Amino acid sequence: MSSLVFVVSSLEAIHASKDAQRNKQLVDLTDKALAAIKDAQAQSQLPDPDVVFAPLQLATKTGSAQLINIALDCIGKLISSSYFSAPAGTGPTQEDGTERAPLIDRAIDTICDCFQGETTVVDVQRHIVQALLAAVLNDKIVVHGAGLLKAVRQVYNVFLLSRSTDTQQAAQGTLTQMVGMVFERVKARLHMKEARMNLGKLKHSSSNVTFDGPEPTNGNRDANGHPADPEADVDADGEADGDEDDDATSAAPTSDATPSEPANDDGAAGKLTLKDLEHRKSFDDSNLGDGPTMVTQLKPKKTARSVSEHTVGESVQEDSPESLDAEDEVYIRDAYLVFRSFCNLSTKILPPDQLYDLRGQPMRSKLISLHLIRTLLNNHIHVFTSPLCTITNAKTSESTNFLQAIKYYLCLSITRNGASSVDRVFDVCCEIFWLMMKFMRAPFKKEIEVFLNEIYLALLARRSAPLNQKLYFISILNRLCSDPRGLVETYLNYDCDRTVVNNLFQTIIEDLSKFAVAPVAVTPAQEQLYEEKMANPNHGSEWQLKGMLPPPLTVVHIVPPSEPEPEVPKEYALKRTALESLVDALRSLVNWSMVGRPDMGGGAASGDNRGSTDDIRESIDPSVSDSVSRMETPLPPSTPVMEDDPAQLEKEKARKTAMSKCIRLFNEKPKKGIKLALQEGFIPSDSPEDIARFLLSHEQLDKAQIGEYLGEGDAKNIEIMHAFVDTMDFAKRRFVDSLRQFLQSFRLPGEAQKIDRFMLKFANRYVMGNPNAFANADTAYVLSYSVILLNTDLHSVKMKGKRMSKEDFIKNNRGINDNADLPDDYLTGIYDEIAGNEIVLKSEREAAAAAGALPSATSSGFAAGLGQALSNVGRDLQREAYVQQSEEIALRSEQLFKTLFKNQRRSAAKAGIKFIPATSFRHVGPMFDVIWMSIFSSLSNQMQKAHNIEVHRLCLEGMKQAIKIACLFDLSTPREAFMTAVKNATNLNNPQEILAKNVEALRVILDLGQTEGNYLRESWKDVLMCISQLDRLQLISGGVDEGAVPDVSKARFMPPQRTDSQDSKKSAASSRRRNRSNAGNRGFSVEIALESRSDEVIKGVDRIFSNTARLNGESIVHFAKALTEVSWDEIKVSGSNESPRTYSLQKIVEISYYNMTRVRFEWTNIWAVLGDHFNKVGCHNNTAIVYFALDSLRQLSMRFMEIEELPGFKFQKDFLKPFEHVIANSNNLTVKDMALRCLIQMIQARGENIRSGWRTMFGVFTVAARDPHESIVALAYENVTLIFRTRFGVVISQGAFTDLIVCLTEFSKNIKFQKKSLQAMETLKSIIPRMLKTPECPLSEKYNQTGSANANALKSPDVLNRKQSGTSVEEGFWFPILFAFHDVLMTGEDLEVRSNALNYFFEALLKYGGDFPPDFWDILWRQQLYPIFMVLRSRPELSNALNTEELSVWLSTTMIQALRNMIVLFTHYFDSLEYMLDRFLELLALCICQENDTIARIGSNCLQQLILQNVTKFDGEHWSKIVGAFCELFERTTAYQLFSATTINAPTLSPPPNGLGFEVPLTPTEATADEKSLKMNGAEKNGPQSDAESIPPTPVQDDESLRTPTAASSGTAPLEDYKPSSTLQQQPVVVTAARRRFFNRIISRCVLQLLMIETVNELFSNNDVYAQIPSMELLRLMALLKKSFLFARRFNNDKELRMRLWREGFMKQPPNLLKQESGAAATYIQILFRMFADTSPSRAESRPEVEKALLPLCKDVIKGYIALEEDSQQRNIVAWRPVVVDVLEGYSTWPEKEFEEHVHAFYPLVVELLAKEVSADLRAALLAVLRRVGEVALGIENMTFGGSNGRRESIVSVATETGLGGQGEEEGEVGTRTMRGDA
Repeated sequence: MSSLVFVVSSLEAIHASKDAQRNKQLVDLTDKALAAIKDAQAQSQLPDPDVVFAPLQLATKTGSAQLINIALDCIGKLISSSYFSAPAGTGPTQEDGTERAPLIDRAIDTICDCFQGETTVVDVQRHIVQALLAAVLNDKIVVHGAGLLKAVRQVYNVFLLSRSTDTQQAAQGTLTQMVGMVFERVKARLHMKEARMNLGKLKHSSSNVTFDGPEPTNGNRDANGHPADPEADVDADGEADGDEDDDATSAAPTSDATPSEPANDDGAAGKLTLKDLEHRKSFDDSNLGDGPTMVTQLKPKKTARSVSEHTVGESVQEDSPESLDAEDEVYIRDAYLVFRSFCNLSTKILPPDQLYDLRGQPMRSKLISLHLIRTLLNNHIHVFTSPLCTITNAKTSESTNFLQAIKYYLCLSITRNGASSVDRVFDVCCEIFWLMMKFMRAPFKKEIEVFLNEIYLALLARRSAPLNQKLYFISILNRLCSDPRGLVETYLNYDCDRTVVNNLFQTIIEDLSKFAVAPVAVTPAQEQLYEEKMANPNHGSEWQLKGMLPPPLTVVHIVPPSEPEPEVPKEYALKRTALESLVDALRSLVNWSMVGRPDMGGGAASGDNRGSTDDIRESIDPSVSDSVSRMETPLPPSTPVMEDDPAQLEKEKARKTAMSKCIRLFNEKPKKGIKLALQEGFIPSDSPEDIARFLLSHEQLDKAQIGEYLGEGDAKNIEIMHAFVDTMDFAKRRFVDSLRQFLQSFRLPGEAQKIDRFMLKFANRYVMGNPNAFANADTAYVLSYSVILLNTDLHSVKMKGKRMSKEDFIKNNRGINDNADLPDDYLTGIYDEIAGNEIVLKSEREAAAAAGALPSATSSGFAAGLGQALSNVGRDLQREAYVQQSEEIALRSEQLFKTLFKNQRRSAAKAGIKFIPATSFRHVGPMFDVIWMSIFSSLSNQMQKAHNIEVHRLCLEGMKQAIKIACLFDLSTPREAFMTAVKNATNLNNPQEILAKNVEALRVILDLGQTEGNYLRESWKDVLMCISQLDRLQLISGGVDEGAVPDVSKARFMPPQRTDSQDSKKSAASSRRRNRSNAGNRGFSVEIALESRSDEVIKGVDRIFSNTARLNGESIVHFAKALTEVSWDEIKVSGSNESPRTYSLQKIVEISYYNMTRVRFEWTNIWAVLGDHFNKVGCHNNTAIVYFALDSLRQLSMRFMEIEELPGFKFQKDFLKPFEHVIANSNNLTVKDMALRCLIQMIQARGENIRSGWRTMFGVFTVAARDPHESIVALAYENVTLIFRTRFGVVISQGAFTDLIVCLTEFSKNIKFQKKSLQAMETLKSIIPRMLKTPECPLSEKYNQTGSANANALKSPDVLNRKQSGTSVEEGFWFPILFAFHDVLMTGEDLEVRSNALNYFFEALLKYGGDFPPDFWDILWRQQLYPIFMVLRSRPELSNALNTEELSVWLSTTMIQALRNMIVLFTHYFDSLEYMLDRFLELLALCICQENDTIARIGSNCLQQLILQNVTKFDGEHWSKIVGAFCELFERTTAYQLFSATTINAPTLSPPPNGLGFEVPLTPTEATADEKSLKMNGAEKNGPQSDAESIPPTPVQDDESLRTPTAASSGTAPLEDYKPSSTLQQQPVVVTAARRRFFNRIISRCVLQLLMIETVNELFSNNDVYAQIPSMELLRLMALLKKSFLFARRFNNDKELRMRLWREGFMKQPPNLLKQESGAAATYIQILFRMFADTSPSRAESRPEVEKALLPLCKDVIKGYIALEEDSQQRNIVAWRPVVVDVLEGYSTWPEKEFEEHVHAFYPLVVELLAKEVSADLRAALLAVLRRVGEVALGIENMTFGGSNGRRESIVSVATETGLGGQGEEEGEVGTRTMRGDA
């Protein structure tokens, strides 16, 4: 019982005091208590608490400070020792029969009553505070409800009213501790509840227990007699407005059991009434303050249980989950009531005189409330955000989330104070807002939007806002920027949400950017001071840093000591903080996107990553990620990935951007804006209703533009305006209110007509809604106009002079109501309303408020009180303006919250507000895309302007982070922009001017090169350019002359390189001169020189190159491209120096070594870039560079050769290509020599490993073979022959056989060195036998017949290639080598080489062609044999390679020989090639139809040879083809144009490419009825007519080249033609060149026709031909001769035509076709006679036909001859005489029967012949005939001689000689060689 010693001593002290002695009751009670204690001690029990408490209670009421202190001290100790925990229910009841309150409650009342306001003794105040603290902190007996609130209230009163600073300080601490304990207990209960739920042993069921205890006594007053409950004011006004009856609380009773706020004398004026706000709370708490003081007691087993008068000891029920939940609710309700109290205290609106009196009670009350709100939120955020923390709604008995319950009060607190002009209030509100942003983003989504838009971002935009406040809010934004999740969620929920107007994330960044670039005058000393201040970790206030406790708010401490003006301008601090925030935002985005970066190996240090996860975790609270339910039911934790769909959110963002674009366009050009909105689908259709809805539903649309658009006079616009007004409902509304509503939706345009249309529609709509308002719509129309005029007159600043009075207004509206007046009172009311409240657009009013220029008319409400206060003298006008703005902001945001809570409550049943939690890293890309330009402009601006190294570092850090993001998301534009900025910041182009800040930039570049390698893409060039420039800096700072190492960045200004070596020598010399003048190391700081050579920098550079081995396949290609570009720039700028820069070229070799192990697929892509660079460098005119490049290539190649290449790959081929390019494009002999020797060395050293490389090797040697320098050609040839001799098998197996052949072909064609050409030809020839013996060649099996295939050969690349391309073995081996010969014979310039090639070509074909399959012969014909003669068809093919002279030599030598060889080949392989007969015939026809006489004759000769050599092998089909060829030849060579040539005035067609244009179908186009019919049509009627009839008409389908239009004059009136004609004297005709060519082509045809007749003649002089040819084909041939004969006769008979041709200059004499006529006839007759005489069975059947044809012809010939006149037609006689001889001789040999049959016809003709001059041969023929006549007809025997049969041969030869070969022709013969030459 020793624990009660202090009670005894206290009671004894009271008993002994003088004051007690005067109070008998006190003495008695004290004695009684001491006695009770003594008794209890004796029985080892505790005395009755009531007995002990009674004297202590009475002692507090004595008024003696000493007694009160003793009593309070004792009560406090008793409470601490839980002495009052005995249940009160057992005690007596009060006199009135009601139960007494719990003892603890009475104890608290007793303590509270001791405080008598500010007059209370300080010591007593201290004891009150201590005792109340003990009561609240006691864990064993926990006070709830009214008792708790009383205790809190009284400590709060002590804090406010006490005059002692120490007491105020103690009270503040106590208050903080008390409310902290209330929330700590809730937190503990929540942890227990969570544990219960997790155990899952008992099902969780919610228990809605309401504790409706009796109302406590309502007599609590504070010392000054004011009501003790600030809550009462709020709750008492809980009645609802009429339109919100759904949530109205019916006569909510007031409760005084809440803390009091001491109101001062003007408290009544500042009374807080929020009628229109209170009923919109989503949580009904009207009865929460009514509960009694509750006590819960700790049970022995440490489970708290609820104890009240009614529930004692029902342990089973108490332990049930329901009872535990109910007990939890008690604790939560305490927290709710305490928090609500402070929120309400903080929302009181203070008049300006109190606003700036920080020591005054009202301001201290406001500040302590706000700080406690902040402290509770900061220290107990779990209570606010936990889904388990719920409270029962008094009306609906539903559980409501704790946060939802206090949301309204918290928002009201920020609304009223957030825009405060008092810095202390503003700061703490910012802190509360930050906690809301950080931990409660999801539930406060809409509220945060309002706060930012209306208060904080608006503050940043206002110029008049205090810098302190701006700086403070920027520091809050700095925290947001450091919170990755916070930033991403801001973007997702505001920028991607189409229901949110502003893009908050974007706006925040843009605002920060503006502050970051704002110009500020600041000295270096001030900057240094700022750095030192920032370096000190305690530069902020203690409470902001630690956040646990509020700052001291005592009267002494609350006003900080007046600080001297800060040395650093606030603008500078603002600027720096904004800049830091931007960099922090970038860091946060990088941290958030870390997930998306695959581990880079040499990537970011692990420390960075750890930091980033901490940053992210900082903002993650269980409730935030679990998304607090908006439906008042806690959701189980889940990861809401579904909501966070980057693709979908991107679409949303795109739609929002599109909408913003539409709105922006509308605000500039309304019609275009509407059109765009229709296109984008924001307006569903172009119906007026849809457009009107759009105009009404988007607040951001400019009201003035809406007015202009709707006011347009177009029918469409008027319809839209009507639909717009029809959406408004004016029913049951006053006229002026309706007009106000109407004019809020748009701004009236200025034009009267437009206003008129609006007012008409408004009046119409108003009267429809209010039919009884006026007599008709006209009244409303006139009145509305009148009101608008009144509004303008009273309020417009432009109005000068007298304003409209009431009387004027009434007078203006007389008789408007259908000739009646409206009541004067009504009009006066309108006048007063307009005068007092201008009709003005809200948006314009708000804009004016924000600008600080509020119209005076609006100063009503508290603004009027403000005006009263401002009448003081010496006002701070700026501060007053800002106070006024703050009030406006508070009003406006409060109004917004009304609407917001109203809407939220309505939509509570629906899904509520959708908050998207951030889970994906992919959002960072689009976020960065939106803001990078703002950030870029800020950072680059500061980097250029700032001289402070710290600022520079900060900007560089930002740039670095920005580049990381741009790289990761492949945003090329920002990446290049930031990289270029950092590159420029290194300033390496100006080595003398490099400063420490430039070195920092270089470090950043090197760092990025190491960490971002896989993402830099095209930006690698910037990194590598800097490295190259760094190398230059190192050289210059090391003493090298600056002129010797030019600046690489100037490469783009260089002119293209000259190839003239003289120039380059000159420029090199001049640069050397310049260099000398530059000598001397100017102005380098030693530090910079050392820094550029520091280990860190050098290792950084090396690491970049060595890390290339880790880059992915795509990135290494980008790296290689960049490195080659930089290398080329280096070479461009230093190429003229003796020692050019090859730094990057060396690095190319270096990275090639590092990446040697990459897969071939990747290497091929890399080499495509590097190889191309080596090509360029190898052809540079500076040999130093070329030697270095070639040597590097050689070393690389050697390394590559070490790696074995598998069959089918061609990498070796690719990497050796540059050697080929260099040799082909370099003009320098030594360079070529070096390139060749590099390859030779490779062959010697790595010959065994060369695979696909052979192909490139031969490519190089091929290029060398064309070289004009003998040394190069000899060196190359020597090595090619060496390879052939030593490695021929490998070459074949690697598929390089063709390349070897091509190479040797080039050597053969080198015209300069014939010896080498001939040697190469020999080598080519020797390849064939070697090839057929080499095991690797598949052909060797055929020729060697070994039968065993070489296993390796089957796997060789050559075999693989052929399998892939589907080519045969012959094509793989025979074709290349034969093509080599073909190529040389076609294009070789040396005749001997060409001749050899031709011989070897056909030798090979003849020797080995027997094994070629038909397919291969086809290929050979198409690609090698036929092309030899293609020149005949198309000259340009060869004339490209050869000039005209060479071409004619080639034609007359090589081609003729080739043609002959072709015939030999055909004959040799007749069986294999017989199917090609028609091709050979076509080829020969091509030769025969040439203008060149030699070729034509060779062609015909070869045709004869073809037939004669194979005559016995031909079958019927062959003969048909041969005769078909003759048909075609005769047709092609018939000069049909003779008959149309005179009609041509001036042929405009150019000659065809082949010279003659013999392109006619293979078969003649005319009807071929004549071919088989050999009889002479109409021969009986001899004469010219019959001849003409028998000749077929000239074909219509004439040759293109010879078909020309008829004379221009045909078909018009005849021209004058009066010139006398003379056939004797022909004036020389001028013939144009084109016409001469035309005539020559006709003459050529005639010559060729003669050649054809001669060919037929010669063929049939061979008995074999005659014997083999079938009769059918022979007759076809005869028909051709007949046709030729008749054609010539027709022409010869047309004398007029011949004269016309002569006159037109066709020939020098009138032309004729005598030779053709006689020659054709002679041959025709000769063959007919032979057929007639042939008795073989094959010929017998055609004999009658022969006879029919022969007789008329013979008669015709003899008659014609007889008709010739010997004087004038001597030439004709000479021509026809042999024919007549032939006829006579033939007739004389006929069998007797036929002879006798026709003797009557022939004999008279023979006799007539005797009248002519008879030559010896004619005489002999006549003699033979007459003798035969004598013998047969006269019967005289032995008249004939035996020699007649021998005459046959001579007839043919004579005919040939005289017909075609004679030299004595007259000038007019067409077809003689002499004439053809003359023409």
